Amino acid sequence: METFSLPVEPFNGTWINCVNNNLISILMNHDKNFEYTPCLAETKYQLHSLEEDDRDEATENKSQAQEEGMLLLDVVRVLDLSSVLDFQTYSFAKEESGHPAIKEFLRNGYYVFVDLDRFYYPSGVDSEKQHIVHPAFVYGYNEETKSYLLIEDCMQPSKMEKYMLPYDSFDRAFASAQASSLLATRIKEQEEQHFFSRCTKELINGNLHSLLLEERTQIKGIHSENSPIYTAYGLSAIKQFADSIEQRLLGISLPNFQRKAVAIKNPYFFRKSTIHLPLILYKNNWVNETAFDRLTSEYKKLCHDWELYGNTLIKLYYKSYYSRGANQSHQSEMESLRELLMGMCEKEKRVTSFTLELLT
Repeated sequence: METFSLPVEPFNGTWINCVNNNLISILMNHDKNFEYTPCLAETKYQLHSLEEDDRDEATENKSQAQEEGMLLLDVVRVLDLSSVLDFQTYSFAKEESGHPAIKEFLRNGYYVFVDLDRFYYPSGVDSEKQHIVHPAFVYGYNEETKSYLLIEDCMQPSKMEKYMLPYDSFDRAFASAQASSLLATRIKEQEEQHFFSRCTKELINGNLHSLLLEERTQIKGIHSENSPIYTAYGLSAIKQFADSIEQRLLGISLPNFQRKAVAIKNPYFFRKSTIHLPLILYKNNWVNETAFDRLTSEYKKLCHDWELYGNTLIKLYYKSYYSRGANQSHQSEMESLRELLMGMCEKEKRVTSFTLELLT
């Protein structure tokens, strides 16, 4: 019986999202230095809010957004890998089975992303519990077990692991997701051999300036056209969240909070990846050894403080949920967390500005 797979190992160095983590896993098979890729992502802190409106509909929409955990502090990261990966899109014909196209791309050396509903996976945190459509990563298939070979975070959120998905489960998940296309990718044939040669001062400077940039945008249609959501980007989002942390946190339902537990730690995952940034600057001779040591220490402190924030926020939610009310101890811990966040805003600004000074 035919078994076919492309070489790949799960990447769990730090979490970005399921697509980028799997793209990095492809690249690391070619060059281990790609483990540093996450620190080159363009990153912004973001905070969603809803416009103030006294109408019943607006109040209901705000309550729903809060219950879903949409109003928590987050980071958005953009990683452009088009210079090193070739991407192809294939559109499915109406009622077309996904099997022939997926297997043909795999045999031609392309890894495949296809939207599947994890409700129909035979195991995992979402199995027969909730409908979660996401881009599954396929790197092979096994005709003996009649299964696709995937790398997934379906067993433990934010942890990529190898996973076998039976063809019959795939069919149900594929039909439910109503996938109209798939994305196939492979490393470009003329890919450079050295990772650091692709890093430029302009790229890193641009990412640092982006982190400091303050923006505000409005997005309609999230919950209602009449109750638009707006998003603040920049370090001020940290302060805004600190000012309203209690009301934003305590209105989330327990199931939604459990799903958001990974996203809550996104600032930590971001700063965990940037611990490697001083090394890149040093290897390119853009900073001296003294500056390298200082920057490494500063970035490690940021990472530690964001880890403390995430763990404390999760602990406070559960304490409040199970105690069914706020007591004096709770209020003291909430105030300490608020002070930590206010300090994080200033630390982020200081460390980012100092890095920019070294590069100019």
